[in-house]
Amino acid sequence: MDSILLSIASRLELVQLLGLAVRGVCGGLPLTSDEADALELAVCEAANNAIKHAYTGRPDGVVQVTLAVDGTGLVMCVSDKGAPLEDKQKLNNDLAVARSLEDLPEGGMGLFLIRNAADSVGYKAGEHGNVLIIRKGFSGAKV
Repeated sequence: MDSILLSIASRLELVQLLGLAVRGVCGGLPLTSDEADALELAVCEAANNAIKHAYTGRPDGVVQVTLAVDGTGLVMCVSDKGAPLEDKQKLNNDLAVARSLEDLPEGGMGLFLIRNAADSVGYKAGEHGNVLIIRKGFSGAKV
């Protein structure tokens, strides 16, 4: 599996750099323009959430994005070392219902965008920080 690691300080004005990098990587993959747009937006939204919630806006943290590609798809891991999500079950529930605009929880638009860009989304937190895992398979690839 080929991968690239991107890293920014936890400053909102730097998130666009992650988006540009994701856009560039997606351009070389068997993804549609709409899929690339959605994945770029998903990574930016996940990074924004890390900065706003895990670091509570502090600019001294780091947000990392690992992009890994294999023959079946793209896996993007957005990680931080900020405060963990207090209610992991709520996130899992929100991700589960984030398939339609009508069912969105309050403040759930970002999760909706992330969930709809991906084939699967997961979250884990531990002693090494928080990781949001976004997976998108290539059309026609055997998973």
